[in-house]
Amino acid sequence: MEIKKIENLSNEDWLQLGSFGYKSTQKYELTKKETQASFSMHLTLINLDDIYEKEELNSTDDLERYEEIIQLGYSYGIYIDGKIIALAISEPQTWNNTLMIWHLQVNEKYIRKGYGRLLINKVNEIAQERGFRAITLETQNTNVPAIHFYMQCGYQIEGIDVSLYSNNHSQKEEIALYMRKKI
Repeated sequence: MEIKKIENLSNEDWLQLGSFGYKSTQKYELTKKETQASFSMHLTLINLDDIYEKEELNSTDDLERYEEIIQLGYSYGIYIDGKIIALAISEPQTWNNTLMIWHLQVNEKYIRKGYGRLLINKVNEIAQERGFRAITLETQNTNVPAIHFYMQCGYQIEGIDVSLYSNNHSQKEEIALYMRKKI
């Protein structure tokens, strides 16, 4: 097993990583209250009647964007026998001196074996070495396994975007949660 900076990713590498997605039996439900005198948002962990399942594939646009980000030198992969099994694609945000993790993916055969934590630790280490003040990432309120994983890695929810994915916010729609670890 080797963790190393990603120089580029071939189509074969992306195929090796496989599809990504998640299943959850819970979600963080958002309640909002807004008056002229105050504004509040509250997230409550609730159990779902049915399993929430999301399966995704990287689009061509995603892959092109990730390739640009990889060239910046902040993206790392885990390799076993020369094949990539996990990656973290990160981009510096110079305007606020943070490092943004755009994509974290572990091949499904290697999930829950510590590889995601190894990558997060590597990104944290690089961010600290390069003098960033924080690391930011985005996930969905329905991806409770990821939220809890990031919390265990020292990240906290610091932002909510109710219309990142849709203008038709309802309790069934996903909302974006921004999580951050201060260095």
